[in-house]
Amino acid sequence: MTPHSSGLSFTRVSYTVDVNSGPPKALLTDVTGSVDAGHVLAVLGPSGAGKTTLLNTLTLQKLVGGTPTGDVRVDGEPLTTALYDRTCAYVEQFDSLWASLTAREHLEFATALYASTKDVDSLIAAVGLEDVQHTRAGNEIIRGLSSGNKRRLSVALALVKQPAVLFLDEPTSGVDSASAMRMMTFLKDIASSTNAAVLCTIHQPPAAVFAGFDNAMVLSMGRVAYFGKASKMSEYLTSIGSPPSEGTNVAEFVLDLVNKDFTSASTVKKTLGKWAERRGGAPYGVEEKSEKDVTATPTNTSSTSSFTKQLAVLTDRSFLVARREPLAYLVRLVANFGATLFFGIIYIKTRDKTQDQVISRTFFLMFCMGIPMQFIIVSNFIYYFQWLSLKKEVKDGMYHPAASAIASWIVQTPMMFLLALSSLLPMYALGDLYWGSFPIVLVLYCVTFWSFEGLAQALSSFPNVFIGMFLFLNLYFTAFLFCGMFVDPEDVVWPIRVFCYFLPLGWSLQSYMYALYTDLPKHSGTKPCTPGQALPTGGICTAQGFYCYSESDPTGAVCYGETGNQILNSLSVQFTIFGDEGHYARNILLIVAFGVLCRICYVAAIYYLTKVVGGEEPAPPPSTSETRAIDIGPPEEVEEEADTANQSSWNSDDTSTSSSAIIPTTNRSITFAFQDIAYSIPQQKDASLQVLQHVSASVSNGEVLAILGPSGAGKTILLDTLTFSKGPGTPTGKITLNGVSMTRSKFVKNAIYVPREDNLWPSLTPRQHLDFAFKVYRPELADAARASAVDELLAVTGMTSCQNTRAGGMLFKGLSGGQRRRLTLAIALVKLPSVMILDEPTSGLDSAAAAAIINLLSSIAKRCSTAVVCTIHQPSAVVFAGFQKALILSQGRAAYCGGRADMVAYFESISKPLSKDANPAEAVLDMVSKDTTSAEEVTSVLDSWTASDKSKEVVVTGGGAMPTPAPNAGSLMATLHVFMRQGYLALIDPLQYTGRMVAIPPIICFFGLVYVASHESNQKQVPFRLFYLWWVLCLPNALGIVQVVGTNRDTLSVVNEIRAGMYRVYSYVLSTSLIQLPALVILAFIINVFSFAIGGWPWDNFITYVFLYSINLWVFDSLAQLLAVLFKNPVIGMLGYLGFWSSSIVFCGLVFRGGDVVWPFRALFYALPLKWLFNATGYDVFGPTTSYSGAELCTPGENVTGADGAVYSCTAGGFYCEGAKTSFGCWGKTGSQVLQTLHMSYESLDDKDERLLDFGILIAFVASLKMAYTFALWRIVSASDSPNN
Repeated sequence: MTPHSSGLSFTRVSYTVDVNSGPPKALLTDVTGSVDAGHVLAVLGPSGAGKTTLLNTLTLQKLVGGTPTGDVRVDGEPLTTALYDRTCAYVEQFDSLWASLTAREHLEFATALYASTKDVDSLIAAVGLEDVQHTRAGNEIIRGLSSGNKRRLSVALALVKQPAVLFLDEPTSGVDSASAMRMMTFLKDIASSTNAAVLCTIHQPPAAVFAGFDNAMVLSMGRVAYFGKASKMSEYLTSIGSPPSEGTNVAEFVLDLVNKDFTSASTVKKTLGKWAERRGGAPYGVEEKSEKDVTATPTNTSSTSSFTKQLAVLTDRSFLVARREPLAYLVRLVANFGATLFFGIIYIKTRDKTQDQVISRTFFLMFCMGIPMQFIIVSNFIYYFQWLSLKKEVKDGMYHPAASAIASWIVQTPMMFLLALSSLLPMYALGDLYWGSFPIVLVLYCVTFWSFEGLAQALSSFPNVFIGMFLFLNLYFTAFLFCGMFVDPEDVVWPIRVFCYFLPLGWSLQSYMYALYTDLPKHSGTKPCTPGQALPTGGICTAQGFYCYSESDPTGAVCYGETGNQILNSLSVQFTIFGDEGHYARNILLIVAFGVLCRICYVAAIYYLTKVVGGEEPAPPPSTSETRAIDIGPPEEVEEEADTANQSSWNSDDTSTSSSAIIPTTNRSITFAFQDIAYSIPQQKDASLQVLQHVSASVSNGEVLAILGPSGAGKTILLDTLTFSKGPGTPTGKITLNGVSMTRSKFVKNAIYVPREDNLWPSLTPRQHLDFAFKVYRPELADAARASAVDELLAVTGMTSCQNTRAGGMLFKGLSGGQRRRLTLAIALVKLPSVMILDEPTSGLDSAAAAAIINLLSSIAKRCSTAVVCTIHQPSAVVFAGFQKALILSQGRAAYCGGRADMVAYFESISKPLSKDANPAEAVLDMVSKDTTSAEEVTSVLDSWTASDKSKEVVVTGGGAMPTPAPNAGSLMATLHVFMRQGYLALIDPLQYTGRMVAIPPIICFFGLVYVASHESNQKQVPFRLFYLWWVLCLPNALGIVQVVGTNRDTLSVVNEIRAGMYRVYSYVLSTSLIQLPALVILAFIINVFSFAIGGWPWDNFITYVFLYSINLWVFDSLAQLLAVLFKNPVIGMLGYLGFWSSSIVFCGLVFRGGDVVWPFRALFYALPLKWLFNATGYDVFGPTTSYSGAELCTPGENVTGADGAVYSCTAGGFYCEGAKTSFGCWGKTGSQVLQTLHMSYESLDDKDERLLDFGILIAFVASLKMAYTFALWRIVSASDSPNN
């Protein structure tokens, strides 16, 4: 095909991906097409046809493992990344917007950045956003625009650029028929008025929308089935022997024809082969222009503002986002203030300037800096979602990536000052610190925050937000570990030692602690002495020239000094970064350098991901002689034909006595009815919003009632009412089954609800999902019959080819959207319900798949004597023909309810005739949508129905008794089936246990290498062995945060299954609990084999240690389950988990003494689990059988002769350390003595064996959390609203 000189052309575009075994797989093969300037090309195709891959190739987006080839040109020039920046814009399928900006603000900022002449008001009016122009875009946390309005805004943003070529992926996704038609008409007008070439993919176009296309391309299996004039498609199909029926929507017909899941492989192959015979790819029905006929038009090239202008605009936008987005800074300001206030209260005793408070004060000051740094993980989350928008904007050439980065840094600087201020004020006030040090400490705090903020921003560019958050947490913990408080850099092996100098927290703490300690008032409790002389209390005076003695510390081990510098020098024995110098200039420079490095990496990542990875130009297509023939037929053609035949037999109207393993033919009388359903939502000032008003309908066995209406008509609220779901308002009306009033419990027994969201188990395949459903719903089937039933249901839903593909989720890909929808429906079919209610069962499906699903529903309704109710968004003519009844809603009122076949006649009777050439569903949706008619016209239609006699006749309540539901598996068997499934998931789902079994041992080994010197049992290594134990106890619990994410995801499936009557709440809780304990014992064993081996801990206590460790893991996993159920948003649950975990670390007894904490906070010392684990495992590790070098035993009160001949008395501790420079650091000879000495500073440790008590308390934690989880899950499952009559 000759490249067009005006518009977009692409010739022989192919895309291949490498596979693990075998030759590369072709996703696209020799796709050739074009779209002239001023015209619209629509790319159609069933799911998996290659539409999105084609768009990604044409927009130069690199896919992992793929290789694009072909010739792509814009106005005759080869498309390069530079040309793309100037001439193209891409509206992706998923909208990437700024959640806290309004629609108008989006467009105003875009206009300024593009230096566009577009008028914002005219754009807003053109895309129909007038009513919501001041509404924020919103996200999962912030309520905002609807999905349809987000789509419109995304298109408007692309048009600000005034591109020569506009690409759109599913621009009508999520909008109703009227809105889709309005959108496509708008795009056609834009193409004509701006002389732009528009290429869009579209899923299932209504006839009116399809009629608006200039040209159309149909893809199937990555190849072209048709390309040419949309109006000539019917003619072409007739010419190849596949004529569409008269009055059929040609788009629906061709999508059926080329769908390999629902049409025989031979037919699809024949259709593709016919087009392949047309060498050159010339568009059908379009006269090829000669070169003299082509008028060269200048390429539309967008201009962008200058770099300084970009920086100014982006800075304004960043400040606006910072003010509005609560998670950006406001939440952290509150969290920082609350955290340091909390620490100030629990460390209130450190206001006393005494020796026994020095260690506690040191940890207090460290936590006041370190813990607020942890909250920066929220920034990683925020930056990730901003990155999604930023990536698209940079890709489309809106601004230079450096301008965006610098703008964010400008905003960060004052925000870091506010964050530092919010942290330091409570710390200084409650800690009674020297205010003269406040300025330098504020500077240190600011630059440290700024440095870690840069790290979070750099990590936000990872493709998965959880990867970035996980890496930030790991680097944060690494910085915490190597800050100088927990390890001596000289003990760390190379190259790990580099972390001690590379990460900034250590440099911060060195200057920070010096600034805070050096000018503190004098501390009491010390007495002067002459170094080398015997002390009256026993022992000898150290080189420091002071000593300490008290009844609580007769050994004088807790003795640090009188002045701040003396204290710093004493602490430097254990905390080697401390000293009597601050090194302010050097350390601030190093901290800033780290932040600058992170930001350089961030800018490089933006450029790489948008201009390098995001800008892959296709290689030239191979010559004809190099092209290999590719077999487009499936490998198992016979099997696919059999599936098609099986499906066809199910979709037939034959309701004879023939039966099947899935649905035995039954004859029962079912009438499901609802009458005068209304729904009101309370508003401010005692007002209420009427969402539904007097909606009535009935549906009998063998019938499918479709509920249609434009966006906002009330369809979903009506379904929530019919399914007794808890909502924001109050329902009224009457719901009956065979004349008997329905309740929630009766609904569970006799009906099933299929929600719009596909709540599947990511790691299970379709076959495994269905096998489980048959076990609990149809326990009477033997193994062979059940396997046969699963095979049959897979076939009739067109899923045989993907039966062994995992459903997929956030961590790995799986089923397509359409396949997930079919699987969800298939699971519901297993129950054999009297009533089936479905929300958008065809959402995400192409025309052929949607028609097959509706035909299947109709067949089931007849064969099983089931009444089916479903909402439907934009039904094709074939889909609409599958319904027996229709309920049309608009503005919460009924516009029609009755037989589908009678609908046309009714609207003629009220002088509102439907177009005979259009799909009646599309015509009636246009009639009742104020977007395509007028509010007055819609009200007239609604009033006509209310006044008609037919509206009084729509409800038939039926009679007789409530039908007898099929018996499910009993509670015991259901629990067993759930247990078996959850056990299988525990083995394969990485978010449960296997991921941690792989991830944690390397972390433990890493810490083992850091603390490898603690393998030696000497006085210096006692505190470092203690810190190694602390990390081993704490860090694996932190990674339990993945359970919050996994359980939050699984809860959607669990709630759906319990509400569908598969099993009860206790079945799931009991099953997961029985699986958790052995899984966590195995996890504890794997973790601690490494910790004991590397740490040199006594193996004789290994069994008790592992058992107690696993119970503690069980506590944290139980907490994760509870938080996942309490909070729908997993981020809030994760923050709650981190808060509990952090509090457990603080209150474990290592960083302060519980007796020093004021009530009621002292209760946390006993109410959090790590304190009890620390006590038990400390006894195991520092057991009485261990001997520590560097100390010698002696009898208290007796004389001891030192190596230098000096004679002094033995201290009350019964040991001494020869040649010690300070009293601090002499712990004891035996394990019992070491534990007694540690107990003076670390209250949780003791030489008494209290492991049995600790075990009992940890078990009590588990039991309490399990009961709370069971109750919370029960509350969600049982929450319902029953309409009041």
